[in-house]
Amino acid sequence: MGKKINTKLNKLIACIQAQIPRPEDILFVVLLVFCAIYGLLLYGIGENTKNEISITPFVKTVSAFEKNVAKMVSDKPIKEMVPFISQRDRKTASFLVAIAKKESNWGKFSPKKDGKECYNYWGYRGTYNQTKSGYSCFDSPEQAVNVVGDRIDELVAQKIDTPKEMIVWKCGRSCAGHGSYDVKKWIQDVDLYVNKLKLK
Repeated sequence: MGKKINTKLNKLIACIQAQIPRPEDILFVVLLVFCAIYGLLLYGIGENTKNEISITPFVKTVSAFEKNVAKMVSDKPIKEMVPFISQRDRKTASFLVAIAKKESNWGKFSPKKDGKECYNYWGYRGTYNQTKSGYSCFDSPEQAVNVVGDRIDELVAQKIDTPKEMIVWKCGRSCAGHGSYDVKKWIQDVDLYVNKLKLK
């Protein structure tokens, strides 16, 4: 009788032991669950980041100076140059606007070459791609602002930094060949717009 009970008891223990998973199996399941949860968390973070990137567009900051120049020249061809002009030193930028107003009415009257716009609104005579009358014919608004802006930078660095001194733009080394009224008018008109931009 006792032998039968022992046999049944052993079978019952064996059966229970068969139902209990091995420690390594438990560890495997725990690791599997952990990996699944971690993967879902990473996916969720990635989706949130992607949504934030697509929702938050790049916004260009426009300075007060750029806004004022854009408003001033809004109906003239030079308006497409405003972003490039506004990146220059403020004094150079003011001369770029003021001289262009005097020399071409902000691009309304400017040199062309073979029917193509030269983007030369300053009466700039350089060696690059000259027209028959000696004006530089630029390939783009950006190139025009870079070349002319660099030349104005050079003059400002030589302390030619007022409209009266900047008359060298019109006359070169000497104004002897120019009428005194034209010289005074050039200085006066350039000064007007340089000062307008100082107030902005």
